Amino acid sequence: MATVTVATFNLYNQSGRWAERQPLVLDQMLELLPDVIGLQEVDLRIDQGVTLSRLVNARLREEGKPRYRIYHMGRPSHAAATVVQAVMSRLPVLAHEGLDYLSNEGVAQRLRVQLDGTATLDFYNTHLFFPPEATQERVDQVNKLLPWIDMWSGADAVAVCGDFNAYPGEPVFDLMKTRFVSAHEAAHGKEPEKTWPTPVNKDDPSPPGCLDYIFVSGAKVLKAGLAFDRPHPQDQLLFPSDHIGVYAKLQV
Repeated sequence: MATVTVATFNLYNQSGRWAERQPLVLDQMLELLPDVIGLQEVDLRIDQGVTLSRLVNARLREEGKPRYRIYHMGRPSHAAATVVQAVMSRLPVLAHEGLDYLSNEGVAQRLRVQLDGTATLDFYNTHLFFPPEATQERVDQVNKLLPWIDMWSGADAVAVCGDFNAYPGEPVFDLMKTRFVSAHEAAHGKEPEKTWPTPVNKDDPSPPGCLDYIFVSGAKVLKAGLAFDRPHPQDQLLFPSDHIGVYAKLQV
């Protein structure tokens, strides 16, 4: 058996005092040190994902630990050159490809990663459509995501992570749970009270709640919780992002 720590985190692109948020993201990434992490709202205009990877890897190099490679997936139309999704992995990646939802600039990406021994994990990263009232649009996207997941077979476990923009109990959440277990719910009996927003986001009046999830199959959830959730010690309004991340330690 192998163990792997996966995570998901929406970076909120370069909005909300990014220059000040970046050190918080870096420090809390190094504390968590996930094997694989899915990132949403990665801003290509400032090379956000690559810069973060380089900063993390510089620290890991000093400590002699395995370093990350980053894999981007652009959105298909006018936003393709600005905000994208990305996955950072410290594990060997055997394959990487993407899915265009063909609606609302949505995409998903997946990587097959090599765990200890011969075990493999299929890791999916997605960001479903916003705003909260766009329930049917998100359902349509998940109804494209699930058959795409079925097209890949042979991995020992699957983790589907991301910003789903859906509160617990919504159709998208229930649809995912017909196939997968929510890692946080498996570990704690419920979802987090909220993963969005933090005081970094001053513009969106949507109700607070849990929007970010890790869904798994073929793996035992050993531990799960929140990540990137601590504000700056001298500024309680400055968080790593407007979202809080989620992580899970899995046994495959």
